[in-house]
Amino acid sequence: MNAKNNFLAAASLAVLVLGSCARPSGEQVSRSTLYNDETKVDTEGFVFFKTVHEKAQFETQLAQYVQAGAASAQAKDLAAKVIETYEPIAAELEDLAADFFVLLPHPGTAQFAAADHFESDTLGTFDNAAYIAHVQHEQAAIIDQFSRVSRNTSKQLQDYVEEKLPAVKAVFAAAGGQQDHSAHH
Repeated sequence: MNAKNNFLAAASLAVLVLGSCARPSGEQVSRSTLYNDETKVDTEGFVFFKTVHEKAQFETQLAQYVQAGAASAQAKDLAAKVIETYEPIAAELEDLAADFFVLLPHPGTAQFAAADHFESDTLGTFDNAAYIAHVQHEQAAIIDQFSRVSRNTSKQLQDYVEEKLPAVKAVFAAAGGQQDHSAHH
């Protein structure tokens, strides 16, 4: 009799534990679910959210640093375009990512620190060419992420990319980037 009671108690516990794993529809997602990387987006979409959001935040902060410093008018104009484009994108990505249960910004993201490679000499003269080349490089990486997600199975992500890609390409062009029209994806 004791073995039968133990079996029933164990079975009841198993049903209780397994039953608590199911999330009823409409239930809010807890932060613990988000920390476990349980999402409603595929790997490509997840990488898009994480990469573009991180770059958007960093590029915005770097552009603010450039505008506050002794950069050239050309670098400051480019920085203004970066801020105008990426400040809203970072916030929009946070909202959109929440729909897919992706936590943005990622906990533990490093705080902004201006890189020393933008200083051209020991006196701390700002290297405008290095900043412009940096923006061009980062825009190419962001455009690559947008291009990948433009073919994603999520219509919501496809629509977002279609809406925002022209602005990202405009920043790339402002940094002197050339669109490769011969590449077909």
